[in-house]
Amino acid sequence: MQRGVTQSKKELGGLKKKIQEEKQRIKDIHHKESSVISQLNDLDRNLSEREKQLKALSKKLGVVSRKVQKANEDLGFLTQTISSHETLLAGRMVALYKFGDVEMPQVLFSSHSYEDLLSNRRYLALILDQDRQLIEDWRQRQTFIGNYREQLKEDGRELQKLRRETEQKRAEIQKDRSQKARLLEAIRDEKRIHLAAIQELEAASTQLQALIDRLEKDIRAKAKEEVFTPVAKGFGASRGKLAFPVEGRILSTFGKNENRKFNTFTVQKGVEIGAPIGAEVRAVYNGRVLYADWFKGYGKILIIDHGEGYYTLSGHASALLKAVGEEVRRGEVVALVGDTGSLKGPCLYFEIRQRGKPLDPLEWLARQKDR
Repeated sequence: MQRGVTQSKKELGGLKKKIQEEKQRIKDIHHKESSVISQLNDLDRNLSEREKQLKALSKKLGVVSRKVQKANEDLGFLTQTISSHETLLAGRMVALYKFGDVEMPQVLFSSHSYEDLLSNRRYLALILDQDRQLIEDWRQRQTFIGNYREQLKEDGRELQKLRRETEQKRAEIQKDRSQKARLLEAIRDEKRIHLAAIQELEAASTQLQALIDRLEKDIRAKAKEEVFTPVAKGFGASRGKLAFPVEGRILSTFGKNENRKFNTFTVQKGVEIGAPIGAEVRAVYNGRVLYADWFKGYGKILIIDHGEGYYTLSGHASALLKAVGEEVRRGEVVALVGDTGSLKGPCLYFEIRQRGKPLDPLEWLARQKDR
């Protein structure tokens, strides 16, 4: 009877644990549903900042490592030098000890002439000065080596600290990457979260449109004060002739895209081109950078004004290599491929717009095999 009660309590405890785990899972899902893209945006920003910090730490670690290595080599050389110095000094001390058995007047008065006396006196004075200098040099080298060893200990402590900080930063990055991977997996596997992500992306697209409209409005206002002439005109005449901004496979196309797993559709104003992280993104035409910063839903983006009301937008970058106001030339590297804000992994999101209206990039880009 007692055994049955104990077994029932155990089962009840296990059931409560499962219920609690399910409640937590539902809570996590609701949290993800409420701000999927916002979470992804925050994670990407944190990752970008921590990777920047890791790069700086790694650079500093390399500098200090080389400094410590050089200091150890120098210390070895100094130690060897002072050892030779001590051998020489020991020989001089033996000579001085032996010289002490001979009285100074005896040496001086053994001179055959006054000139010999003066000469012997000068030689003795010179020898004594040299010996004093040897002793002084030895003392200075001892002090220098002592200070050098203390500095080396301090550099060694800094090196160990930097190594700990570097490992900690790597752990933080790995934690963020794991969290991002779980979030992307949830978006791919759970329909409600997937739908929430689509809804947020649609809102982000509307905000992006508002940004472009504002930028174009600013350009028109400035055009009354100054005339911006692109490096070369003729973007409109380049339809079907523009080089791809990056080599890669087309992951999604302009317009309606279907997700067969969830039977959902998204409308895209650009294309996604799969490419490895760090691949070079090139300007498709001459122009000037209008925007270079983060944008929720698109990660790091770069917007270039090509004149005649034409703009190109590159998103999901890992790094933006041009700043607002900089002029760029066709084929110039302006960014690096990344996965910031991307639901598909490393790729380039690319748009072409005319006076704010999205155009199908594939109608403007030349076939990759023809390049």
